Amino acid sequence: MPIKTTDWFPLEKHEPVREGWYEVQLVSGDTAFAKFGGGEWTEKPPLVFTHWRGLDSDPAKSDSTETFDAEATAAEGVRAAWNAFFPGLGEEQHKPS
Repeated sequence: MPIKTTDWFPLEKHEPVREGWYEVQLVSGDTAFAKFGGGEWTEKPPLVFTHWRGLDSDPAKSDSTETFDAEATAAEGVRAAWNAFFPGLGEEQHKPS
């Protein structure tokens, strides 16, 4: 099933209104995922990003019943991907806070 995304928004002009996960565009042109909450990007890739877009183009149809367990599972998956591509050494490894 294809995901209907929003348009890309420049980071310096707009911030998301809702908390949640967003696709972000890195300076290199690649994409990654970041989480926005509490008025700031709380989980983000280690590389600089310049644009973001929502993963659901119709907020009224988005699934707002996401539980903490689903959010924690998603965060663990993102962290595992970061560890696979950007492994740290010793105490520099990515760890849950």
